[in-house]
Amino acid sequence: MKKLKPKPHQFWAWCSTLTILAGAITAALGFYPLYCYIFLIGNSGLAIISWLWNEKSLVALNTGLASIYLIGLINLYLI
Repeated sequence: MKKLKPKPHQFWAWCSTLTILAGAITAALGFYPLYCYIFLIGNSGLAIISWLWNEKSLVALNTGLASIYLIGLINLYLI
């Protein structure tokens, strides 16, 4: 059986994942708009890592989610 090599940048992927979990906790506690910033950082990080890994579905998911939070923050401050 072939041993799988770990993907590069695994540390940063875990940091982004923990950031997204922190965003979920702050959202559950109602800390708006703080959780938008936290989610934006976490999803942007995972989008970059996914791009480095050439995982197109994860790039689309995380870029889409980061865009949603960015639009929400723009809407909060400009409208």
